[in-house]
Amino acid sequence: MLELSHPTVDIAITCSDFEKSLDFYHNKLGFEIVLDLNIPEKLAQDVGLAPTGFRQVRLKAGNTLIKLMDIESPPSTPQNKFSAGVRWLTFIVDDIQKTVENLKVNGVEFLSEPISAPDAAGVVCVRDPDGILIELVQI
Repeated sequence: MLELSHPTVDIAITCSDFEKSLDFYHNKLGFEIVLDLNIPEKLAQDVGLAPTGFRQVRLKAGNTLIKLMDIESPPSTPQNKFSAGVRWLTFIVDDIQKTVENLKVNGVEFLSEPISAPDAAGVVCVRDPDGILIELVQI
């Protein structure tokens, strides 16, 4: 059994267009940049993170860090919106309507208006520049 020493899980995203992804997560969703660093090639290769060194920008999303990877010759955006791998991130919000209104001002384009669900007062989704679904939920 994996014994965790910290209750959060950080998420790393390899970006096909780093600047678009940074704009989306930082400027549109409003996540704060907490660290911007370069991962050396030897470290990236030795631990199996990537085939080359890369820049990583970490953004605070609640108690989680979203780590955006800026790498030379990044992989392309998946063509199929439903594919293997991490497909969506869920963020719990207090007021779904107010959140949607605030994010629309920042240029966020949602896939629908918020709707109720069996386990939530409201759910709405948007896609990041690489097609990852961002789900906002009001419990």
